[in-house]
Amino acid sequence: MEEQDEEYVDKHDIIIRNYRTSDYQATLEILRQLHNTYDIGLNEQRWKESSGLRQFKPNLKRITLIAEYKPNGEVVGMGMLEAVKNNLGQYIGYLDNWATKREYIGKRVGEILAKRAIYILKSWGCESVRINIGYNADKKLINVIGKVGFNPILIVLEKKITEED
Repeated sequence: MEEQDEEYVDKHDIIIRNYRTSDYQATLEILRQLHNTYDIGLNEQRWKESSGLRQFKPNLKRITLIAEYKPNGEVVGMGMLEAVKNNLGQYIGYLDNWATKREYIGKRVGEILAKRAIYILKSWGCESVRINIGYNADKKLINVIGKVGFNPILIVLEKKITEED
């Protein structure tokens, strides 16, 4: 990619679309970059096995969105969204596997993608949207997410299940 003349990518140069199986390699590379920087626990075999889950399926409120840079057709961001009904019958939206290609970080690609995801989740009847972030997440990431209106509401404790359990 050539250097951008401006700090941000023009929102009209980003196409937000559904994931296609042909996006597999590009999304894997984005996740590899993220894993190499933040150790996100990427398991490439599981990512490959779950590839079909990322495609739109009727009557299932889960899709993966792709941010494509229109001038060159490059996949520059991705994010999975899902609507889950809680015990009170309310739909809660979740954003997972949110990632931006390294050279597009800080250029508002993730923000453009998130706005579309929130629009879709709202159309599905969601009353709120959640992002799960690891406890040791980079403070800069938490600050960026906070700037677009996300606030911490839960502390979740987790135990990894081992063969000894």
